[in-house]
Amino acid sequence: MLKTNIKLIIVSLFLSNLVLAGCGKCQINNKKDATKKTSALVTSVPSNGEIQGFVIASCNKCNLGKSTDKKCSMGIRVNDKVYVVEGDSHNKKESHKQDGICNALRVAYVSGKIKGNKFQANDFALINSPN
Repeated sequence: MLKTNIKLIIVSLFLSNLVLAGCGKCQINNKKDATKKTSALVTSVPSNGEIQGFVIASCNKCNLGKSTDKKCSMGIRVNDKVYVVEGDSHNKKESHKQDGICNALRVAYVSGKIKGNKFQANDFALINSPN
């Protein structure tokens, strides 16, 4: 009886492994091509602090919860943490338009480095709506 139960368990494990393992044709390649820009949404900050991709961007004071700030400033949100942006070239005169940073959460394509509570931007571009 014990031998039969052991054989049944082994056969069950083998069959469930075949069913759950998939075909094996999906070869995941996580190697990044440093020459290409990514189209990924940034959801976490790696240990080296360097990020590249799409983020939520808006005014720190008006929309990102830093109501104690004295004036409006650009910020990004990554995984529910807000970082002040240094080095953006956003036109401050457009901040209060209908889709400006003080009135809307925007999507931005960024590359740069997180240091402390600041994002030092090498590249920062707010994405405009398609016409």
